[in-house]
Amino acid sequence: MSASFKSLTWKQTNLVVFSALFFAIAIFIVEIALVGVSARDQLKASQKELLDSVEQPAANAVWALDDNLAKQTLEGILKVQHVGSAVIELDDGSLFVSVSNPNAEPNVFQGLSDHLFGDLKEISRSLLRPFYFEGATKQHFIGTLTVFYDTQGLTDSLLAQLKFSLTATLARALLITLLLSIVFHRFLTRPIAQISEAIDKIDPESPDKNLLPVDPSHIDDELGLVASKFNQILIQFGQTQSKLRKMATRDPLTGLPNRTLLLETIAVTIQRARVHKKQFSMVFIDLDRFKNVNDSLGHALGDKFLARIARVLERVVGDKGTVARLGGDEFVILADEIQTPGQAADFVDNLLLQLNTPMQLNEHTIHPAASVGISIYPDDGMTAEDLIRHADIAMYSAKAAGSNQWAFFKQQMTERAAVRLRTEASLHDALKHDEFRLHFQPKFDIKTGKILACEALIRWQKDGRLISPLSFIPVAEETGIIIPIGRWVIEEACKTLREWKVRYNFVLPIAVNVASQQFADASLVPDIKQLALRYQIDPELLEIEITETSLMNDIELAISKLQQLKSAGFGIAVDDFGTGYSSLSYLRHLPITTMKIDRCFVTDLPQESAIASTILMLGKQLNLSVVAEGIENQEQLDWLSSNDCQIGQGFYFSKPLPMDEFIEKYIKPNTASISNI
Repeated sequence: MSASFKSLTWKQTNLVVFSALFFAIAIFIVEIALVGVSARDQLKASQKELLDSVEQPAANAVWALDDNLAKQTLEGILKVQHVGSAVIELDDGSLFVSVSNPNAEPNVFQGLSDHLFGDLKEISRSLLRPFYFEGATKQHFIGTLTVFYDTQGLTDSLLAQLKFSLTATLARALLITLLLSIVFHRFLTRPIAQISEAIDKIDPESPDKNLLPVDPSHIDDELGLVASKFNQILIQFGQTQSKLRKMATRDPLTGLPNRTLLLETIAVTIQRARVHKKQFSMVFIDLDRFKNVNDSLGHALGDKFLARIARVLERVVGDKGTVARLGGDEFVILADEIQTPGQAADFVDNLLLQLNTPMQLNEHTIHPAASVGISIYPDDGMTAEDLIRHADIAMYSAKAAGSNQWAFFKQQMTERAAVRLRTEASLHDALKHDEFRLHFQPKFDIKTGKILACEALIRWQKDGRLISPLSFIPVAEETGIIIPIGRWVIEEACKTLREWKVRYNFVLPIAVNVASQQFADASLVPDIKQLALRYQIDPELLEIEITETSLMNDIELAISKLQQLKSAGFGIAVDDFGTGYSSLSYLRHLPITTMKIDRCFVTDLPQESAIASTILMLGKQLNLSVVAEGIENQEQLDWLSSNDCQIGQGFYFSKPLPMDEFIEKYIKPNTASISNI
């Protein structure tokens, strides 16, 4: 639509507006003339009436030379609207009495005032001797009464009246304009505009999806006829377009999108991913030994086999992406919901598992297999062609490794994903075969050096060696297996508390860490309560450590869960405090009992002490216990002690110890009493 286009509604409105304004202004000009004449007549009449009413009192005052009475008379005149001043002069021309109101400041309408009322600004009347004196039959001139009018004020009031009249006239004109414009728009220009907008929305690829609207009031007139005829053309064109598009974008054998449609779909997905800053995966599939199927069973069964494979791929992919056939035995999956290498590896593993299911074709049983290559946007390509080509290269790399293999375009991703999958499988086995162990790190009273509690830390004992949590906890969190592992830790801690109480009559509170995913799990609180009840332990002996980040994921839900745990008697600690982005306003409402100063802030002591000081001060104000973790030297301990930190843990006191060593060192020497924080 060109920039010079002006709608019919606009033109009609302009015409009505200008016509209405023209007549409104013409009427207003006539009204001004009438009001001006009326105002002059009214002023003349009021002037005569005023002089008639004050002539006799003024004459009496002059005759008696009573200046007080004269002044009172003139002051009465000043109260009359628009009177500016009044003067009485004696018969010899000398001033007898004069009074006046404050002069108004001249304004822009002074000239107009002079033009309208210049000849009426001043009125005067001769004063004659009162008739009741002897010899009064003959009139005797004794003075002159002159009244001066403030015509500027009169003009202002007149203009105010005309302003209101103008406003009312314009309002009436605009109201008429509005009503006429609405009528024109409703019955003429709006239906035309709707048809124009509908034409703009017509998609050349699917013209029959946006038919022209037909207004009910125009079904039997020219507008309705034009719209109906145009819609018939759109429907016919859409049917033809649909047939042509299907022929151009669909694989005739499998009904899957072909390369053309796939490239279009990838382009749209790339745009969406760029806007939302997301990744997606491209999976290239080449069937293994398909040539053997074709050669041995014939092309008819080979085609049937490909169609069956297509249905399997569609079923596996579901709503995670789009399946396309490039030709021959090559398929591509655009997996726009699979964003990370880990998710891609899981997806392809499941895909090959489903694809390897034996397939019955007539009397023949076929065992499908495939080689799969994976590329990730944007790491492996920014265009559709690059992503497909790199996934193809990765597929040939997988095929070189043997049948039924998969590979990433980048080898290190393949290795990392393989390690992750092996680690995940081993973690499941570790739970089944009881390969996890708890080590315990003691917590001490910094002032007295007395042991107060301990923290349970998980270790993985595999093939005779201990594996650090840093090696497997990230994988456990990514795959979700952290939830059963976390539950195992809590149950082992409860078992340990029960064992210490029964065997040694001495119990130290144990703190256990809860990961973000585990904290978000709905069964966490019921599980903890159930385990405490099952092993008959005092809830105060079990402290739940939550990371600051876990709390901030859903602060309202976090408060609810922590309140349930605290009400049941369990201790609540915020681990790694100061490393997240929690709001102090929320912290006040968290039902926690302990804050832990992260080791990264303790390591810098005493040189960098600002954050540690702030946390200690905050803990004191909120009446919380504060634990400093990661204490490694005497200088750190001295600073913490001098700043009233109550509890400390770290390698300076003791590294995490296996169960047997911890019992020998800290439990057995205290078998006669029960301790609590």
